[in-house]
Amino acid sequence: MVSPEDTPFFQSEKATKCDTIEAYRTWPIFLLSFIRLFSISIFERAFLNYLYFFADINESTLGLISSATAVAYIIGPLVGQFITLKLGIRNSIILSSISTSILMGAQMLYFDPLYLISIRIISGISLGVYWPNCYNLLSRWQSVSNYEKSNRNFKQFNYSWNLGFILGLLFGYFSAFMLNEYITMTIALFLSFLLLPFSLFLKKDSELNHLSEKNVNKEQFNIELNSDVNLRKVTKQKSNNHMVVYPILFSWLTIFVYSVSKSIIRFSYPVFLKSFGSPSYFAYLIQLSIQIGQLAGLTWSNSMKINSRKISVFASLIMIVISSIAIILVQNIIYISIISATIGLFIGLIQGTSLKIMIDYGAANNTKKYSTINEVLKGIGFGLTPIAAGFISEINIYGAFVFLIIFGVIVFIPLLYSSRNINLKTS
Repeated sequence: MVSPEDTPFFQSEKATKCDTIEAYRTWPIFLLSFIRLFSISIFERAFLNYLYFFADINESTLGLISSATAVAYIIGPLVGQFITLKLGIRNSIILSSISTSILMGAQMLYFDPLYLISIRIISGISLGVYWPNCYNLLSRWQSVSNYEKSNRNFKQFNYSWNLGFILGLLFGYFSAFMLNEYITMTIALFLSFLLLPFSLFLKKDSELNHLSEKNVNKEQFNIELNSDVNLRKVTKQKSNNHMVVYPILFSWLTIFVYSVSKSIIRFSYPVFLKSFGSPSYFAYLIQLSIQIGQLAGLTWSNSMKINSRKISVFASLIMIVISSIAIILVQNIIYISIISATIGLFIGLIQGTSLKIMIDYGAANNTKKYSTINEVLKGIGFGLTPIAAGFISEINIYGAFVFLIIFGVIVFIPLLYSSRNINLKTS
């Protein structure tokens, strides 16, 4: 399974400020994120397992089908912005919630590859409506929250979708083990219908816009009275953007490493299972292990100092290359499972550093262009890698890891060069 929903991180246009903390509700977005990833993680794994193990879809076709959503997501946010301008944030999220269930059901009706690719392209467009608007709301909340509250909202949002993803994979494993993949897909479809009623609890745009208009004069008055205080706040805010000491190229390269590495690991593991005659439901457990490791890596990375983040990226990249070599050498499903599960930690460390650089650049320059480029690169990595891996796997099931080794060695050089002037004594 390869989807941008794994790590939703896109900030839309600059959000209009709300007036007070009472002007928004955080829990609907947290709950929607949990439900969406819970149902999607079950459905995607069951869907791709069913196609590969029971519908006899070959590797190259599976790569095309699995990547269609991510490829479409490259332009999805642009289409999503147009839809949001017409419908508003709340109605756009409601529309995306409805379309999620419809598109999931449509994929279960007919398993022709061209039909499935078409449906999943529409799903990628729907994603471009959903996640950018979630971050639009997060930005609105941030404008009226203090630093601690803002960080807490962001952490709760990240934990909500991560927890949904992890628990969804665990539920999917037991469901596929006791029942079968098609019934598991059906369960996920019914769970997705919960998105609509909870999306109705979102604040209406008219309420937020009305509060925003009232807030303009109030802000201007406060700025005039407290110009010195605000200047100190701005200075302090910029001083907190420590990761701008990294060139932005470092962030772009690492997010590409993250997406390519994770795509190859998750696409290849079911291929190994089928080749060794192992049950399809073991794919849930490995993907679950990878996601837990990724969350641990993200959390660990957030607590690191600047020099430690740099070291963690290079160490993780080296470990991914070594792990790929080990998978090729051992050619044993038990050892491959253990190695694949541990790679999640290294992926999380790389992703954490990349996102932090991008966030700090965006905050320091008050722009969304860095997050936009981040999403495009992630879409390319998650979208194109499975296509290549699918064709390579038809030639040799270990070929994708040969590609990953070569890719890791090649990208190591520009990463090292771009970070050569970073002061390792900075803390």
